[in-house]
Order: sequence, then structure tokens, then C-alpha cells
Amino acid sequence: MTESAAAVRGGLLYGVLAYAWWGLIPLYFRQVREVAAVEILSQRILWSVVLLAVMVAVLGGAADIWRVFRDRKLLLTLALSAVLIAVNWLLYIYATVNDRVTEAGLGYYVMPLVNAFLATIFLGEKLRPAHYPALALVAVGVAVPLVTMGSGWLAIALPVTFGFYSLVRKRVAVESFTGLSVETLLLLPPCLAYLGVRAAAGELSFGGDPTVTALLAGGGVITVVPLLAFTMSLRRLPLLAVTCIQVISPTMQFLVAILWNREEPPWPMWVALGCVWVAVGIFIADAVRHAPRR
Repeated sequence: MTESAAAVRGGLLYGVLAYAWWGLIPLYFRQVREVAAVEILSQRILWSVVLLAVMVAVLGGAADIWRVFRDRKLLLTLALSAVLIAVNWLLYIYATVNDRVTEAGLGYYVMPLVNAFLATIFLGEKLRPAHYPALALVAVGVAVPLVTMGSGWLAIALPVTFGFYSLVRKRVAVESFTGLSVETLLLLPPCLAYLGVRAAAGELSFGGDPTVTALLAGGGVITVVPLLAFTMSLRRLPLLAVTCIQVISPTMQFLVAILWNREEPPWPMWVALGCVWVAVGIFIADAVRHAPRR
């Protein structure tokens, strides 16, 4: 196997791990749904920093993190990616605790449209003829619930924030572990301030129910593992290639919403999902058709 082929294979494996993990994450948020969404986000970031600090102590990497903090351009770029991923996390937590997992899943089905736009505009990647009807179907799928129901804004906000996060992380010259460590460190101060205010007001959920406390503390693992895998996949694959495997996550989220959360999507959502599934099928079929024979 050539070095480039090994990189692609590794990128696919990391991508599958990340998206499968994210596909099951609604089950986690359902267990802490009584906790305020911002506190869930703040606890995730706090415990992610703790986990990453342990990993730095064991594996090293402190020098690389310090190098980023001394480079103003890198630091500002990662500050932007940190804000984007924090907003994305908060939106998804909101969707999960308010029984809108189906809408959130639709948003991640829209990622082919967002990735195609960003990859062609900013990365110079080329669309093939089959991509155009697929992207048109995605656009129709998003428009149906927006027009008929007057809702569906999460289906736009989630892929846009995550798409731009992916773009920023792909272009920044920082290793996955270092970048994630810097992002979480940048987000830590406002999160600690928020948790401090809630603790002073006696409204902090952490430390109350032992099960909820343990789940919130486990938010570090829930957050770090898939995000590290995802950024490692991004370093090895074109952005458009990531589109072909990201379908794993929303499909699993959709099944969780229907089978576990007992959500009953209205007909416009089914129409939208049908359009997006056909579009994703076109993307995958085209990718397989143009893949190297080996």
C-alpha cells in the first residue's frame, strides 16, 4: 500500500469512527436533558480540558500547544474554529433536549450541500456532473419544511456552523490533538465563569444527582474521542470525500429519534429526508464509480 493510499484508508476509518459515535450521541443527551443546555456545553468543555491535560501529561505535546499560543495568526484562527464548534454543540444540545433530533439529523444530511459549496469556493475542489442534481435535491429537501412548516432553521444552522468549522480546521496548519487542546482552552474561561454564576445561585446540576454528575463528567470522553477522530480524518481526506461517509451520523440519529425518542416527524420532514437520501445515494454512487480500481 502506498503512503497516500494508507492515508486515505486511515482517513476513512477515523471518519467512520467519528460519525458512528456522533450518531449515538443523542442517547447521551437524553440522559441529561433536565440540565440546562449551556451547562451541558460548559461541562463538556471543562471535562474535555481535564481529559486533554491528562493526555498531554502522558503523551506530551505541551510544547506544540505553547507554540500555537505564541503565534497570533494560529491562535486567532483556532479561536474562530472554537466559537464555531461551540455554537454547533449548543445548537445540537438544544435540538436533542427539545425532541428535535429528526430536524437535527436532517441538518447533517444537508452537509453535502455545505461541503460542496465550501470545497469548491475555498479549496478549489471540483464538482462532477452527478453532483449538481444531487445538490439540487438537497436544496429542495431543505426548502420543503421551511416553506410548509415555517420551521427547520436548525437544519440550516447546524450544517453551516459545522461546515465552516471543518473548513477552518482543514486549512489551519496544526495537528488534530494540538488544535483541539487549544480550542477547548480558549473556551474554558467563559465556561468556568458561567458555571461559577450558576453555582453561586444554587442552580448548578453538577454535584446533585450522582448519575447526572457522572454523566456530565463523562462529557469529556463523549466530546474528545469523536472530534479527534474527525479532525484526523479531515487531515487525510478531501472535504468532498468526507461527504460520502458523514451520512452514517444523521442516519443513526434519525433511527434513534424514531425508535428511541418516539418522535413522529410530520410529512414535510419525510419528503425532505427522501430528497436528501436520494441525493446522498447519488454522491456515494458517483464516488464509488470514480474510485481507483484498487
